[in-house]
Amino acid sequence: MLLSLNIGALSFVGADVGGFFGNPDAELMTRWMQAGAYQPFFRGHAHHDAKRREPWMFGDEWMVKMRRAAMARYALLPYWYTLFQEASVSGMPVMRTMWMEYPEIGELYHLDDQYLIGSNLLVKPVTGPGVKESTISFPAEDLWFDVDTMVAVERPMGHHDGSFSRTVSSDIDKIPVYQRGGSVIPRKLRLRRSTEMMTNDPYTLYIALDESQMASGSLYMDDEGTFNHVNGEYAMSNFTVDMNESIKCEVVGSAVWIDQRPSDSRLVERLVIMGLEKKPSTLMIGQVTLEFDYSEESKILVIRKPQVSALRDWSIMIQ
Repeated sequence: MLLSLNIGALSFVGADVGGFFGNPDAELMTRWMQAGAYQPFFRGHAHHDAKRREPWMFGDEWMVKMRRAAMARYALLPYWYTLFQEASVSGMPVMRTMWMEYPEIGELYHLDDQYLIGSNLLVKPVTGPGVKESTISFPAEDLWFDVDTMVAVERPMGHHDGSFSRTVSSDIDKIPVYQRGGSVIPRKLRLRRSTEMMTNDPYTLYIALDESQMASGSLYMDDEGTFNHVNGEYAMSNFTVDMNESIKCEVVGSAVWIDQRPSDSRLVERLVIMGLEKKPSTLMIGQVTLEFDYSEESKILVIRKPQVSALRDWSIMIQ
């Protein structure tokens, strides 16, 4: 139903977490929280005759699992916000069928139990009891990175057309979610009591490289409280990554609105780069050399505290 509604340009939809009627057990409630965290409208809601179902009502063990799902949702709010801005302008749905992004792959047309959030996150919710493994269909033309391990899914040798299947672990602590190679997804990792308190929190950019060691993505920002964006009071940061050359941020939007923001707001505090084949020798912004960590085994590069703002143009040069 949610995918059909999104195809009909109604993006702000979601299923009541736990179901409107009845009394879900701890496992069902946890799985529903995990699924709801990756749907456009994330809300716990039930009939007044249903039993209380706040996460803490199920005991500490289950509360921790539900809390982790909610935290994943909050961390991704910058990505959701950017997708909803795109939907408001272009009509492109936020929650997408696989065939919408890959119309040439016929074997994806029948899938209704996995979907995409925007172009860059593939989600396969667990909907059955006692599930330990899930089988997922991946478009073979792209790389796909597990958002937890940040390691790429192994593709069949020489098979870059159509799709391929992988059976992956999906025990009660795991919901299968994968980031597409060639994308940049912004997150906020501070734990806050409300989204209002997150407004000026720093971003972490999760960069999943494609086979050419490149990626791109966008981040939309406004005041999050008025309709002033209709008058052009917003900023759109466009990120382009070529690990053979540079990581760049170019900002478009209202210069007046951008200049009114504090210089230390909307900072980028970290860049996490997945699928990097070769360790760089030097990373620089201007004359400043940046510190970084690189894992040969996992092919992950982490750049901490580059001291740049998502509201300003900048370039990290790679040598």
